[in-house]
Amino acid sequence: MKYNILVIEESNHALKDRITSALTEEGFKVATAASYQEVLSAPDKFKPQLIILGEGLPIDSFEACSQLRQAVDVPILMVGAVPNDQAWSRVVEVGADFYLVKPFGYLELVARVRALLRRYEWTNRKNDKEGTDHPSV
Repeated sequence: MKYNILVIEESNHALKDRITSALTEEGFKVATAASYQEVLSAPDKFKPQLIILGEGLPIDSFEACSQLRQAVDVPILMVGAVPNDQAWSRVVEVGADFYLVKPFGYLELVARVRALLRRYEWTNRKNDKEGTDHPSV
């Protein structure tokens, strides 16, 4: 299955291009959004199985992640600088599935994306068998 990955990074175009290139080379179908607001206004337009959210946004990336989490139920991988202890807890609170610290290797990026997609696919299959919409907590 060819997974749809959505990359949202508004200001660091070089990073967006490198992420897109690395994932495309690994066989993923990658789309980019002009802004996270574009995704919020039309979440069905992209139909991603995973979102990569950069920190180069016009608002706090944690707030953007929280808003995206309310709009879509797919894994969100945040990319950014080394966070302090308070920021680590915010990553979890806003619903990010993983936070990848820059600089990172593209082999690690691809491995993290694959791991998140495996878990997402497994959860969806399990929910389909059980007839539930969301995993129980």
